[in-house]
Amino acid sequence: MVIYVPAIIWIISAIVCYYIAKARKVKSNVMRNLIVVALGPLAIPLVFFAKPEKSIDPKMKKNAQST
Repeated sequence: MVIYVPAIIWIISAIVCYYIAKARKVKSNVMRNLIVVALGPLAIPLVFFAKPEKSIDPKMKKNAQST
């Protein structure tokens, strides 16, 4: 049973990273996924350094089209 504890921690940290990245609208790619798998719990702070996707405000997009 003790052998499974690190694996459980690794899986939980990957899930936490996924939800943090999803909330911050960070685009997922292969490199980021490999970092999460390789670093495990240490990858959680790295998610906060990732730049979120640029989203266009619908109001700004509407104003740009009307001019």
